[in-house]
This record gives sequence, structure tokens and C-alpha cells, in this order.
Amino acid sequence: MTTTVAVLLEGTFATAAGVSYTSDQCVTALDKITCTNESAATATATVQLLSPDGTLTLSFSKAIPAGASWPFPDVVGHLLAIGGKVNVLCPTANSIKARISGRKFT
Repeated sequence: MTTTVAVLLEGTFATAAGVSYTSDQCVTALDKITCTNESAATATATVQLLSPDGTLTLSFSKAIPAGASWPFPDVVGHLLAIGGKVNVLCPTANSIKARISGRKFT
């Protein structure tokens, strides 16, 4: 088994639909998820973990003040099976920047 440490996702929402990472052809351990509010007002970010069949397994939300960050500590250590997904959602476009790092096991 090979382990690769990687930034799994990094970006600012262009739309309110959010961004996501899919664990393709590997099992993924989530080591850190940080959301930063780049807007001038409080924005709520939601992190969802989905099983390979698309079933929502966990969901965490946090209202993040303008200019602040939140590390979503409850997500750290969770494993995504092959095909599992992490969604990061925010109702306000261009307000939240998300960064997800972890380890891929192949």
C-alpha cells in the first residue's frame, strides 16, 4: 500500500453550489479542512461527507466572521472510501475559501 500526502482541494467558491473532492481510486484520510471567510460579512460554511452511493453521512456547519477561518475539527481523521466525497457549501458565492489536505492510500 502506498501513502501519498496531498492537498486534496483548494479554492474559493465561484458559485453558491460549492466545491467538492471525490476519493477516486483510493481511500482518503482527511487530515485538515479549513474554511476562510474572504467577505466583509459573516458567512456560513457547511462541510458534508458523502458515501460512494451519495448518501450524506456527516454534516457540519459554522458561521465564520468576516476575515476569520475555521478548521472543522470534527472532520479530521475521517476516511473516505473509494468514490466517497467531501462537499464544502456556502450560500454566498465568492465568500468562503476552502482547503482540504489529507493522505491517499492506494
